[in-house]
Amino acid sequence: MAFTKDGSQLVVLFPPGEATDLGGAAAQITIRDGATLEQIGLPIEPEASVGAYVGFYYAAPHFALTADDRSLITASEDGKLAWWDLRSRKRTRTLRIGTGPHALALSPDGLTAAVGVERGVQLVDLRSGTVRTATGGFMGRPNWALFSPDGETLVSTNVEGTVTLWDVESGTPGETLRGHSNDVQQPVFSPDGETLYTVSHDGTAIAWDLTGESTLGRPFTFTHDRAFSAAGYDGHPGEFSPDGRLIAVGLKEEGIALWDARELTPVGVPLLETDGEVKTLAFSPDGQTLAAVTSPGGSLTLWDVGSRSRLQGPLSAGAGDLLVGVGFSPDGATLATTSGQLGVQLWDVATGASLGQMGNARDAHDLAFSADGATIAFARPGRGGAEVWDMATRTSIATVDGTPFTELSVALSPDGQMLAVGGFGRVVRLWDVRTGKLVHQLDQGGNGAFTLEFSPDGRTLAVSGFEPVASLWDVGTGTQIGPQLTAGDRRTMIDLSSDGRHLLETHGNGQGAVWDVDPESWGRRVCDLANRTLTRGEWAEFLTGRPYEPACAT
Repeated sequence: MAFTKDGSQLVVLFPPGEATDLGGAAAQITIRDGATLEQIGLPIEPEASVGAYVGFYYAAPHFALTADDRSLITASEDGKLAWWDLRSRKRTRTLRIGTGPHALALSPDGLTAAVGVERGVQLVDLRSGTVRTATGGFMGRPNWALFSPDGETLVSTNVEGTVTLWDVESGTPGETLRGHSNDVQQPVFSPDGETLYTVSHDGTAIAWDLTGESTLGRPFTFTHDRAFSAAGYDGHPGEFSPDGRLIAVGLKEEGIALWDARELTPVGVPLLETDGEVKTLAFSPDGQTLAAVTSPGGSLTLWDVGSRSRLQGPLSAGAGDLLVGVGFSPDGATLATTSGQLGVQLWDVATGASLGQMGNARDAHDLAFSADGATIAFARPGRGGAEVWDMATRTSIATVDGTPFTELSVALSPDGQMLAVGGFGRVVRLWDVRTGKLVHQLDQGGNGAFTLEFSPDGRTLAVSGFEPVASLWDVGTGTQIGPQLTAGDRRTMIDLSSDGRHLLETHGNGQGAVWDVDPESWGRRVCDLANRTLTRGEWAEFLTGRPYEPACAT
């Protein structure tokens, strides 16, 4: 239902008949007196404007009042956008749209209609009749659509519990908001457009800060979107420089861009001649050299960060891998790469010369050095599990078992004593390197763990997913810290800053975010927002596993 702007009339849509007939009945729209609620004249009965059941929930058809309050617009299941005169009750205009049940919204200026379609929205220019279709990362059709007060953003609420923000000018999906666990229903903007309110069938209501001022994450877009790769090499890497001032990100098809980590703006020209799309990156310990490996081609290049010039390569690091690895030794003199074709290779950074292989293994994905460079770990998906090797003697010192063709990603704690292994399975396993015993199993859910990284103090493990999520885990207790984090769509890659206070998250669709992951700052931020002392229950929810302290003293 909706009031006209002067409040004199109330427009109400309802399906006739008994409740059991709701799913197949055509909608009926009545015009009522705003004061008495008495019906005025005959109803409008748009053809093929019907509701539908989504699971156990009934979704009614939608309508929208035009900006001048003289007409209303309906979207029918047979693919018609229709205008109805509120006085005559007659249809005055139609446009073709997609078929099926639709969410419907009209922009504040009345010039654009948004129509929900399968896995996306259609933006209809009401002057020209031009239709633009955009799809997002959700399943099914949107439940509701709503324009922001300035008309620049469209919101769709979706059946699987997500909320999608769309850029109206470009017709592309932006940020996906995750917090509900069931169908999200009608959204509402605050008058200034800075806050979005959503409700869900899971019984929750969420107020979303759209300015970013109250959030822990700062989103940015670093490359163009593209469809998921049929070869399975989706995902763009991101890496902090050791001093935390720069971010390196892999671009679509070829090249690396450098961004200012504080301002989240590009710095200088991209490093373009990478001989393919970069799938893994590493800064040298002094931050002056950047290494990149492409996949599936397996080309290794080394770059001087200051001059933006290529120092070495392209060199052949091995082809055909889902998750290749690259890393510098702590002294910056040696570089290690992994591939399923050539195993673990060592390289002289100064000359680009090969220093041979680590062992005889040809099956190696991902890698991680210990903080002192004494040991290196790598996943071995063909045989399952992972191995830890001594760099000085080039001998294996530990092996953990797994399931063949499952383990892809590894992380080694700074002291070299804890090994994290993940991959296609839901569970990330933490192993004690000295004893070979399994310490914890961390279940992030979804489709497994794509990248892993320990914090500098070894107390926290960051995990990214094949799905668009990342999470933080307490290594001591094996419990998740805070909610899952997301900043885009498709496969996620992560990197922790050298001080462990910020997490870089990059997604396959070219979106990313820098998150404040310092628990002490979380406590301060929550206190500032609450403007009061946190209860024990709130402390347990936001700072799981940490001793309760009445931090927000009044």
